[in-house]
Amino acid sequence: MKAAFHTLGCKVNQYETEAIKEAFVSRGADIVGEDEFADVYVINTCTVTNIADRKSRQFIRRAKKINPDAVMIVTGCYAQTSPEEVAGMPEVDAVIGNSLKTEIVGRAFELAEQRTKGMHEDVFHVLAYNELRDYEDMGIVTADESSMSRAYIKIQEGCNRFCSYCLIPYARGRVRSRQPDEIIREARGLIERGCREIVLTGINTALYGTEPEFAFEHEADEEGLSGLEAVIKRLDALDGDFRIRLSSLEPTVVDINDVRKLLGYGRLCHHLHLSIQSGSDHVLELMNRHYTADDYLEIVRALKDFDPYYGITTDIIAGFPGETEEDHKETLELIEKAGFGRVHVFRFSPRKGTKAEKMTGAVDGVTKARRGAELSDAAGRAFEAFVKSNKGRTHRFLAEETEDGYICGYTDNYIRTYVKEGSAGAVPGEFCDVRITGLFRDGALAEPVDIS
Repeated sequence: MKAAFHTLGCKVNQYETEAIKEAFVSRGADIVGEDEFADVYVINTCTVTNIADRKSRQFIRRAKKINPDAVMIVTGCYAQTSPEEVAGMPEVDAVIGNSLKTEIVGRAFELAEQRTKGMHEDVFHVLAYNELRDYEDMGIVTADESSMSRAYIKIQEGCNRFCSYCLIPYARGRVRSRQPDEIIREARGLIERGCREIVLTGINTALYGTEPEFAFEHEADEEGLSGLEAVIKRLDALDGDFRIRLSSLEPTVVDINDVRKLLGYGRLCHHLHLSIQSGSDHVLELMNRHYTADDYLEIVRALKDFDPYYGITTDIIAGFPGETEEDHKETLELIEKAGFGRVHVFRFSPRKGTKAEKMTGAVDGVTKARRGAELSDAAGRAFEAFVKSNKGRTHRFLAEETEDGYICGYTDNYIRTYVKEGSAGAVPGEFCDVRITGLFRDGALAEPVDIS
């Protein structure tokens, strides 16, 4: 059997697709590219925006054209929140919801065998939101050998914050956390195989271990730490040449005291993704975000006091219902104040079933586009300023891949960095120290330095 995969959306989806691939390989399947002829296509969908839904449908149709006889299995958040819509597509053979992804490989082989006998059976297995209760253990994910310099480890599932614009709590269910011993076991295996960067990821990573019924099977340490810090402390103590990165933290969950606790761990990269979404307290309240712009900037100041070159990235929504020109101006000002390294700008997309879908004060498309463009321009200026502030600074750089005569990867503070191929010490899959020399492409140009 040849199996192909297409993943949309977040790092959790990427991790889960990798786990599904490994399950197929264990059954003897060959993994081929998403645009190649395959017997089975697995589409792991996203539903953060209407555009994500549309991209999922487009790929389903595209894959079916490559092999009209292929088994088409759709999973992920779009499949979870709109299962009837997905099942209604004539190209789709199976709709399998979240928390059931371990079923996919078995279903694929069953459906493929039916095809050889001239039989056809549609599969529809999606749990209701209130049935998404247990953490789905997908086993130890060893990651693709071609990308072993960095690997994701999923530590948490679900969200209970219910931001007014977001479908994800309905797509992923209640908060469920993975036992720390399993996380450490997976990390140790990756490090032993040469992984240099462990990225901890989850639907809302900061909620790790916060559910009332969660009990640590392993005593975190003599100080009785719990939650995310307990996992980071144990990872920090492992042997090997590696670093730890957090995929994101939500200021709806963490405050300045939580962030300060993390600053003492030496392996933790000097970079955090903190989603602000808006610089206006008025809009943040409409979004049900439970913090103010000043609360957010207090965290930023704490990080910058610890390290002036600390990398902070964020997400911002343009044109949220009820957003005024003054609210938009406050967001532009916050981008400048925070000194972000990266800003991901999204135009508001109403999601069916959320509170924001029915809010008054909708922003028209032209205004939304203009505000989005202005936010992107401000983000570009912030990015350039951040890179320029790092000029002449030495950072630890993880070389990951070659691109047009350069070796590229990321510094610890998350600047995409380019070093000329053939430079002494710059070897894909390994660390080296580099000095930033200036802006280049979508990041910075640098040269290796010897600080021994």
